[in-house]
Amino acid sequence: MPILHNQLKNTQFPVFSLPKVASHTRFNGFLSSTITTVTGFKSCKRFSSELLALKSMDPCISLIKTFAGSRRFLQSVFLFKKLLLSPSWLKPDMLVFPPLIKSCACLPHPNFGFVIHGYLIKCGFRNWVGVGNSLIRLYVKFGHFWDAYGVFEEMPVRDEDLFNCLVSGFGSNGFYGEVLVLFEQMVHVGLFPSSDSAFYVIMACGELGNVKKGAWVHKFLIENGFGGNVSILNSLISMYIKFGKIDSGRRVFCDMPKRDIVSWNMLITAYARNGNWPEACNLFLSMKSTGDLVPNRITFLGLLLACGQIGDLDLGKSIHGHLICTGLMSDIHLGTAILDMYAKCDRVDCSKTIFEEELFDKSLVSWNSLITGYSHNGYYQEATLLYERMISESNLKPDAVSFANVVPAYASLANKRRIQSIHAFIIKRGLDLYGDVVLGTAMVDGYGKCLDMKVAESLFSGIEKPNTATWNAMIAGNNLNHYADNSMLLFLEMLQSKVFPDAITMVMLFQSCGQLGSLKQGSMVHCYCLSKGFSMHLTVGNSIIDMYMNCGSVKSSQLLFNEMSLKNVVTWNTMLSGYVKIGECAKAMRVFCQMRSENQYKPDSVSMITFIQASAAILTSCGAEIAHGFIAKLGFDTETLVMNSLIDTYSKAGFIEKARGLFMQMGNLRDQSSWNIMIAGCGMNGLGREACELVSRMEKYGHEPNSITFTSLLSSCSHSGLIEEGCWYFDMMTRKYKIQPGLEHWTCIIDMYARAGKLEEAYQLIENGLHQNSDGDALWDCDAVWGALLSACRMNMNMELGLLAGGKLLKLAPDNSGYRTLLSNLYASGKRWDEKAKLRREFEDQRLMKKPGFSVVEM
Repeated sequence: MPILHNQLKNTQFPVFSLPKVASHTRFNGFLSSTITTVTGFKSCKRFSSELLALKSMDPCISLIKTFAGSRRFLQSVFLFKKLLLSPSWLKPDMLVFPPLIKSCACLPHPNFGFVIHGYLIKCGFRNWVGVGNSLIRLYVKFGHFWDAYGVFEEMPVRDEDLFNCLVSGFGSNGFYGEVLVLFEQMVHVGLFPSSDSAFYVIMACGELGNVKKGAWVHKFLIENGFGGNVSILNSLISMYIKFGKIDSGRRVFCDMPKRDIVSWNMLITAYARNGNWPEACNLFLSMKSTGDLVPNRITFLGLLLACGQIGDLDLGKSIHGHLICTGLMSDIHLGTAILDMYAKCDRVDCSKTIFEEELFDKSLVSWNSLITGYSHNGYYQEATLLYERMISESNLKPDAVSFANVVPAYASLANKRRIQSIHAFIIKRGLDLYGDVVLGTAMVDGYGKCLDMKVAESLFSGIEKPNTATWNAMIAGNNLNHYADNSMLLFLEMLQSKVFPDAITMVMLFQSCGQLGSLKQGSMVHCYCLSKGFSMHLTVGNSIIDMYMNCGSVKSSQLLFNEMSLKNVVTWNTMLSGYVKIGECAKAMRVFCQMRSENQYKPDSVSMITFIQASAAILTSCGAEIAHGFIAKLGFDTETLVMNSLIDTYSKAGFIEKARGLFMQMGNLRDQSSWNIMIAGCGMNGLGREACELVSRMEKYGHEPNSITFTSLLSSCSHSGLIEEGCWYFDMMTRKYKIQPGLEHWTCIIDMYARAGKLEEAYQLIENGLHQNSDGDALWDCDAVWGALLSACRMNMNMELGLLAGGKLLKLAPDNSGYRTLLSNLYASGKRWDEKAKLRREFEDQRLMKKPGFSVVEM
């Protein structure tokens, strides 16, 4: 007997497949009824001897087929093994193998099929088409595709079933290149593909992005009778969408004799995802007009995406109402899509209501959608609180999307510690920070906004494929940290890396040029914009005007402004603020009047704040009052930012009573900045104790003091001589509010000691243990600290410390004329005329100009 015959006889059935199912008692019971029906034998005991004694194998084949047809696959293989034990059965009929191989394909283990294939080869049945089809399906089922292809290659005759079976096997497992090869062979020999094969070959073209092959397949299928098959035509639409050729997909859609809901859904979703949101909405309305199709959840998901992107709140509300009426709001995906739509339409309040009241089963996507909505709409505090609530209340773990959306919120709040903790969590979770460009960009941007460019640069250098947004984040971070030179170098590196800039890149580059005051570089970037077509963007045009203003080329700004065919309120605000920055406040007022005369443009909050600054600069005594009248007339007296600016202007002009009155009138409109401005105003007007009272009151109104609050408060205490109170509040800042002292806080404390005449204490504070504060800025190398000490030394006639402070300032700020004037006055007070004369000569040699003072008192 052949070796493989013996191997099959000796094959041990797996233990997991034998208990109960194929036990001798139950198996013989099943055999008894089956044998009676199929073979006519009355007794199982006579089964082996009588069945095996038959010269024809037809009863055996019928019995194996019966076992396979009744899903008793293990029994059919078990029966075949018993038949092999008979010494009279030398070579079985080949008809027994197709059902037997089918049984092997349905068992959980492939070894039976492999052994039978070997036995077939020995018996000479390897090239029979019926057996080949069964073997190919066996190998495909167990994932042995190349073994299946090997059987296919050995077949002398290949029919449609063989080709279709292989195409389906390869296609369903992602071997798209092989699918195309097999399909071409099939067409070449004149065989006709099945619907499954057509589906997989279309999928293969789409996944491989092979546009040319896809067009050929499309033409072949239409010419061969598939033009009425809705499923195939839907697949063609999907293929063209993957190619990015939505217009070609639309042509297939329009040529369809009959469309189903899938046809409409694919196009609506495709238009929505590719930014053609009006067309997505129009398609939905066209579908409704047909009257024979009912939109499903996929329809609404695509439509809600379009509504959010286009900002069509009315249509979004209509869909929301329809979903409530039809009971579809219980679907978590649709509920989240509604939430996201409201957030994109600037109705975060509605998003919050849906999240809290209508989404009973919240997924991670639901939490992420609301966090994103808060963050993108400027509700940074709410975004961070929701993120922290998700961590504490739900069993969900934040993912890369959560981090990428909450980090910008923490960055806008300058909460570097939370960003650092998220950074550590990302590393601990093993997320791919350098491979995920969105997450990496968010972290780079976060550290940049928190003024830690060292970490930002380290992260940026590790990102594998930085995109335009990543480079923009680095440029923005350098601008924010006043490293405009680095921004220009980064732009050159960006071009060398073949990453193409966008309009946002151009806006930030003009900011860099403005910071540098480099008209030459600004003009070069302007030329680059003209050559690449960026100057057509309104935001870019506005930034060009601002750049020329900052570089002192007012005529260029005016020329560009006059030539702009399309303007918005930002354009006008850019001109207004530009004139105020360079001291041309009268021109700023004329621009404001011109803006009001053109009814097309209405002033906004920024316009009014700039108007307040210009009015106060021109008319010191009554400028704030004139601006106040305009604000009330134009209805901006309910705008918090505008009122804050007005309070600040009144305070700086010495009208603290009017500032206090406005502050009290604001009531619930007051934000944290309102309190900080009022505290600073009290301080600069010598009302230190009132500033201290305001700090205790602001907490009662729900506003916790922040770093800026304590800077204003400590400055107030310094100007009012409240040393004990200042030290107490400094201690409370660190202990109660956990705010790490920054350079500005230490400067206020040192200035406080110096003004009180405690010069030695101030010097010891600088020298002992405070050389490095939390932000990494050395007090020892801070000119503001030494300037405060020098001023106090001059008032208290402390020549020794004054000379020490003056020498330090000449090294730290050699071009600061104010410090040199202070030192000169100190020399004069000590009658050290030679040193004063020498300093005067250096002053003149270096062509330094003393800045003139000004008074708020008008004559």
